[in-house]
Amino acid sequence: MRPVFLVENFYSTLQFPAHVVSAEEEATDNEAFRVSTGRRSGRDKWSPTTLNSDTYIDTACDRVRAADCIVLDRGHNLGGYDVELRGSNQAAFTTYETILDITLPTASAPGHIDDALGVRTEEGAWLKRFAPRPYQYWRTFVPAMGASLKPEIVGLWLGLSYSPQYLDMPWNEDGTELVVRQTGNEVGWVGRGVANKVRTGAISLSLSSYQEYEAKARYHLQGLYADGFPMWIIFDEEQADRAVLADMPAGSLRLEYTPGAHGYRTGQVGWREREPLTV
Repeated sequence: MRPVFLVENFYSTLQFPAHVVSAEEEATDNEAFRVSTGRRSGRDKWSPTTLNSDTYIDTACDRVRAADCIVLDRGHNLGGYDVELRGSNQAAFTTYETILDITLPTASAPGHIDDALGVRTEEGAWLKRFAPRPYQYWRTFVPAMGASLKPEIVGLWLGLSYSPQYLDMPWNEDGTELVVRQTGNEVGWVGRGVANKVRTGAISLSLSSYQEYEAKARYHLQGLYADGFPMWIIFDEEQADRAVLADMPAGSLRLEYTPGAHGYRTGQVGWREREPLTV
């Protein structure tokens, strides 16, 4: 059992201002840049204009960068349809490697993030980890879907994941906070509006070496995540269907040396579910 974090995203021009995100087509109000805003509304998406046609969305990196993980956020309409991930070192994709060619699952089921078809989460996102590949140009390609159909992608992550050796106890992937507007009267009766749950918690980490902090945790956690970028958290790689997209709560994140610890950095990483699915 190992956790997996994905916060790096080559499709994000906020993380990588020198990257260029483009698409074969983009409909009005469904431009390519929307796949990396982190907004989870089904109305904020990339979609082409032409129905039943091969299409794609690209990111041109500023240099060769390695990736090993891809995520499509909930709200996509690609369950049961083919998706390809391609990498190239030529902007025109004259030659390229097809890294993934997958028919996305239509239902959520317990699964490993390395499973051949990836895993559909309980709320409808899709995740897949693959052997690391280094390319400068990346393409998410969707073949023609059929009459009157075209792809809709709400959020797209592609980058290099970080997988610590383990999580310290205690940990809980299902910790929740009830969010509800309520008012009470003088006799103790309480009236409530619609209630919704937000997953929340803290990850306890004990790093395994000095190098783990310098090469991984410092960049992914102290860097990108603590800069406010949303992060996919898979608490157990064998149960990727329970993944959550999280923000760092306001406050501090410290991975520090502490007396009596095992000699390497330890700390807690707070998280709160980003824009939970409403009831």
